[in-house]
Amino acid sequence: MSTTPVNALEKPRACKTINELKVGDKFVRDYEVTYEDVVKFSEISGDWNPAHHDPEYAKTTIFKDQIAHGMISVAKFSGILGMDYPGLGTIWLGQDVKFLAPVYLNRPYKAIMQVTKVDVEKNDVHFDTWCEDAEGNKVLTGSAIAKPIPQKVRDKM
Repeated sequence: MSTTPVNALEKPRACKTINELKVGDKFVRDYEVTYEDVVKFSEISGDWNPAHHDPEYAKTTIFKDQIAHGMISVAKFSGILGMDYPGLGTIWLGQDVKFLAPVYLNRPYKAIMQVTKVDVEKNDVHFDTWCEDAEGNKVLTGSAIAKPIPQKVRDKM
């Protein structure tokens, strides 16, 4: 059995330390959720709610159409933190989230993180996090804390 990740060729696009992050910095990732994404998430989570999988059932819900699992949008922050901002070596310590509206399949959304606090002593960065639809309506809001790669670790790379 191989231990090589499927996307072993995908490399982080950044590797920032605490000293390279500033309050107000913002990172935006465009995304959409496909039905294939929903199936993959269901396989991992075990959540096969028909609101995600059955178009006829979904029409009878308050959402009137199939919706994505909310945690798929939250997972976009993991990709931002580990690959883009701060990037390589970042450890995600926590996330609070409030779901405000559904995420529908095959529609454009943005996952956004903005630095609200940089604690150099603790090597912690605090973020406001939110996702919004194409019209700028927030579908979820929250906050996150992460530890970027320590300078001494990056210096040894």
